[in-house]
Order: sequence, then structure tokens, then C-alpha cells
Amino acid sequence: MIKCLIINSTEGEYVPETTHFYRWANAIKYENEGEVTIKIITPDEMRGYNKLFKNQDKVSDTLAFPADNIIIENKVILGDIAMCASKINSDSELYNKKKLERWAHLTIHSLLHIYGYDHDSKTNRKKMEDIEIDILKGFNIFNPYEI
Repeated sequence: MIKCLIINSTEGEYVPETTHFYRWANAIKYENEGEVTIKIITPDEMRGYNKLFKNQDKVSDTLAFPADNIIIENKVILGDIAMCASKINSDSELYNKKKLERWAHLTIHSLLHIYGYDHDSKTNRKKMEDIEIDILKGFNIFNPYEI
């Protein structure tokens, strides 16, 4: 089971309830007890993270920071995820998606990055997207890549 520690530093933005994050995280097969920290941040914070870690001056929706399977108190610390509430919410409107569905997709997408998946090639992108689509079906969310 995956435990999600949610830290929300935003005000006035839609953010799903913590129970949703737990359900999304645990829809992905994981054999051990694990923990991931999800920090909900402002656009300024996201811009700062992108500058610091990716050398890019932009606001992205999410960033994932996998850990090297650190074990503390019999729990595997999987990593950290930064999610920009403002960007996610505005993009949901831009792409005509429900906010909760957009959050579900990006949480699952970020968790897959934490587990080592990537979209750095056509083959890897297809594999990752197929897994996302399959997991999201379990929540009655249809292919998020169809706009």
C-alpha cells in the first residue's frame, strides 16, 4: 500500500480530497509499503523548481522526483511530486476535462515517473500512456490523450 503525504501551499485553488490521491496511488500495483509526498504548489514555486532542477523558465503542471528506494521504518520512500494547482485547473478547462479527472491523470502519470517509467522515446511513451489509460478506466475516466 502507498501512503500519500499531501502538503498544500495554495489558497483558493481546487485540490481534490486526500482520499482521491490515496485511491489513485493504490490503483498502481506496488508490492511493498511505500510513501510518496505530494506537494501542491503555486505557479511561482513551480517556476522555481523548473529553473532549479530542469534549467527551464516555465510553469509545468507536475514534476516527479523519484527517490532511490530509501527505507525508513519498514516503508520505502518512493519520492516526491510537485503539482501546480493553478496550472492543472486552468489546463483542465483548456482541454475541456473535468478537474478531478485531470488531477487523477496527472497524479497517476507522476507516480509512474516515480516508479521509473518515462516517455523519452516513442516506445516508452506508448507503454506509459497505455498503463495510464488502463488505470484511469478503473475510475471511469476515458483516454486523457484524446482532446
